Amino acid sequence: MKTKKKTIALFLTGLTMFCFFAPQAQNELNLDLKTALQIAQDNNPTIKIANMEIERVDYAKKEAIGALLPNVSATGQYTNNIMKSVMFMPASMSAAFGGQSYMEIGYKNSYTGTVSASMPLVNFALWESIKAKQNDISLIIEQARSSKIEMTKQVKDAYYNVLLAKASLKVLSQSIENANETLKTTRASYEQGLASEYDYLSAQVQVNNLNPTYLSAKNGVELSLLQLKMLLSLPANTEVVVTEKLEDYEDNVALLNQLENQRADMLMNNSTMRQLDLNISNLQHTLKMTKYQHLPSLAAFGQYAYQTQAEDFKFSDYRWVSSAAVGLSLSIPIFSGNTVINQTKQVELALKELQLQRDYVLEGQNLQFTSAIDNMRTANEQLIVNREAIAQAERGYEIAKVRYSTGTGTILELNNSELALTQSRLNYQQALYNYLSAQAQLEQVLGKE
Repeated sequence: MKTKKKTIALFLTGLTMFCFFAPQAQNELNLDLKTALQIAQDNNPTIKIANMEIERVDYAKKEAIGALLPNVSATGQYTNNIMKSVMFMPASMSAAFGGQSYMEIGYKNSYTGTVSASMPLVNFALWESIKAKQNDISLIIEQARSSKIEMTKQVKDAYYNVLLAKASLKVLSQSIENANETLKTTRASYEQGLASEYDYLSAQVQVNNLNPTYLSAKNGVELSLLQLKMLLSLPANTEVVVTEKLEDYEDNVALLNQLENQRADMLMNNSTMRQLDLNISNLQHTLKMTKYQHLPSLAAFGQYAYQTQAEDFKFSDYRWVSSAAVGLSLSIPIFSGNTVINQTKQVELALKELQLQRDYVLEGQNLQFTSAIDNMRTANEQLIVNREAIAQAERGYEIAKVRYSTGTGTILELNNSELALTQSRLNYQQALYNYLSAQAQLEQVLGKE
């Protein structure tokens, strides 16, 4: 019985140690473009900061609106009149007081409690500042949208780069497979005396020449995946399994004509232009607020006071007196040393500068739009040519294999045809990547998230 218990204890101890010291399994994540973009939006710190900034500006707007509400305050004051105030009397009255020309007023101890309230009734600058705060919120929201657009562009570029690296690796793998097949056939023919040593050496050289390129492509896949994980804020040990291929996006080429007709939408949705328009609107609000300093303002006020004075500290004998007042306060600016005029001139110049900057940026955005469309059109033409080139290269490779196997062709013909096939396949993948990259650039200019 003791032996059985001891065996069970040893088993449990061993199991515990295995679970503790066993290497942790890597997290595996199946990833497509949609999932990658969603992860980036959830994890990207820039987006989180932008969302917090929106909340901050919203509180600033509420603060500005609060200035329209009544401002109520209460104060309590105790004063010890060490030397009391005096009131001077004319000579005609001083005789009645034994020739004394002044008299003390008040008591040694003074207590006052006051409740004051004020509320602006007419204040053009204050009203305009509230509009400016709403414009600030719109600007922050647009900046957050711009961050999302920029993040989307970066993720797409990184994701397409992974697809290109994997596609290139696949093409090179097929090329090495073809080269190894040729080497195997040539070795057999050489051993049987049907192929020359030159052919055998050429087949070996072909395989050896492809290996460094293959290893470089394999390393490129790892680097591109690492860059994508960094953008998505994923742990480096996360095993990412990309579930798509570059060819899955061939249908995007059909959208070229639709995208070419969206130049008008650029002015409406381009984030850079919208931010400039909102900044111009901000300056316009600032200009109005500056000019409104010339206008009068009207406010209502009220005050209630409860006070007493005495020579001693016998609070129960104090007699408290109340007083209250309400009224209107009209403030009319007359002269302020031309400060408002000079401030207005500064804002007007800043507004003109920003409008000139907007015109310059608009030209740049139009240039980016045209460049992206041209790159997409060029890539589309390359895709058409490369499709034909792949078909021709595949046919040429098959012919070269048959000619070499029958002894009518040379190893040089076979190697050249295989190299042409590999190059045409790589060119097709590169052209498709170029199209998708240009499309991502165009979508950024169009303000698509």
